[in-house]
Amino acid sequence: MDKEHVFFENYAGTWDRDRKENPEILSFLVKLIGLSAGDTVLDAGSGTGILLPYLHQAVTDTGQVEELDYSHRMLEQARQKFASVPGVTYTEKDILKYKLPQNAYDAIVCLNFYPHIAQYKEVFIKKMTNALKQDGALIIMHDMSRNRVNALHDQGEKTLSCVLPPVDIMATMLITAGLSVSIAMDTDSYYFIKAEKKQYIPYEQYPEPHFQEETSRQETDTSGHSHVHSHTQTKAVMNRLARISGHLEAIKRMVEEGRDCSDILIQISAVDSALVSVGKVILRDHIDHCIVDAVKDNDMEAVDNLKKAITTFIK
Repeated sequence: MDKEHVFFENYAGTWDRDRKENPEILSFLVKLIGLSAGDTVLDAGSGTGILLPYLHQAVTDTGQVEELDYSHRMLEQARQKFASVPGVTYTEKDILKYKLPQNAYDAIVCLNFYPHIAQYKEVFIKKMTNALKQDGALIIMHDMSRNRVNALHDQGEKTLSCVLPPVDIMATMLITAGLSVSIAMDTDSYYFIKAEKKQYIPYEQYPEPHFQEETSRQETDTSGHSHVHSHTQTKAVMNRLARISGHLEAIKRMVEEGRDCSDILIQISAVDSALVSVGKVILRDHIDHCIVDAVKDNDMEAVDNLKKAITTFIK
């Protein structure tokens, strides 16, 4: 049992007293999830069940809520408080080690939980995605500001691995995992992001581009100079652009549905950041290969063109 686990076991008895919830914010956040009667929900890192009454109200007695936490005493607190609530199961497992059922949940909700698994975020997001039903949603939310969350988890050398990132960075990670981000909000009172498992072809299953067997192609410019272009990151760039295209489609749907303008602008910012990242990959690949070859061939025009491209890119 690690130090964090021991901490939660020791504080389970006084957690609800010391951790003052804000019913108004929690109610608002659960409404944003968009749950329906009869839904099956996983409350990941559920603790003492702070979110349980809100989730149960949303899915009603016909739905199912699974409270999952690795702290025995935390779950015991939840069991005692909500013993009479129907449709609730309690799972005492480490979510990173537990084999979740696949295609099982309409929603997986993480309230104030992400910083505890941040250093394993890729594994965590992949597991949650596999556990969601088609059109199910992964929700990462906090009933406080991102700055306050990060201040609470500021533990020197652990800060980098436990930080809660801005929503545009979080959105990019979720999109990279094949999810479609529909809501992303980062305010002074709460943090909320909803990513849905849509009927998209996984990016790794996109048809591979067809290239000639040789790894380079000859290009000749109008001045008669020529040099060899060798691109090693084409597949990575194509995959990233496909994800960005999917994100843009999600933004288009948000506009069509009349979503809040601030939410749409946040998503546009996420796409902008993703495009800049693609540009960096292309630029790095160009410098590592094309420009190296051009310098060897004394093709100074290609070098000058790179300078112009960099100037335009960094404006």
